[in-house]
Amino acid sequence: MQRGIYYKKTMLTIIHSEEYIMWIGSIGLVAATKDVPNAETDNLVQASILRNGKEIRVLNLDYADVDDHERGDSRSYNYSGPAKLPRRNDLTPELPPGIGMIPMPYPGYGFEFSEGLSGHLQIQLRINGDDMWIKDNIDLYVKFIRLRATSFDTLAWLEDTAWTYIASWTQDVALSTDDDEGVTTWTLNLT
Repeated sequence: MQRGIYYKKTMLTIIHSEEYIMWIGSIGLVAATKDVPNAETDNLVQASILRNGKEIRVLNLDYADVDDHERGDSRSYNYSGPAKLPRRNDLTPELPPGIGMIPMPYPGYGFEFSEGLSGHLQIQLRINGDDMWIKDNIDLYVKFIRLRATSFDTLAWLEDTAWTYIASWTQDVALSTDDDEGVTTWTLNLT
């Protein structure tokens, strides 16, 4: 932001917008279970996506046809598109009904983080039962949605084709609704 000091105030706003406003169109979580006795669980584990401490979506870390969270396992969970990540604006105001713009001031789906991810994005893990799960690692990947030129005079919101690595949380944590075994929720902070 140092360079913005030398520009007019309108230019500073443009620089700020380019550097900080982010739209996430896909979320990839890799959840690893500790490789120790009794670390696995049959209970549902969920990941709530929080923006500035407020929940914007709950994602199930679950495949219906697989035993998730087995001892020593590492599973990838990918969530994308309007069904999994419906649009959740942050500071960009919604247009009134019947009003449109080309391009729209926001994409058709995804989560906006107007001030960037660091210090604003959190993931809260929750276990739904007393069958303890010991978290080993959680890795976060995203695909951003960006306003891009599609021709010499047209802009459109397009999702990245490649995943961007964001963070890993490696602290071992025992999750259970049984207070003698662990905690029910654990919040992963992006700093």
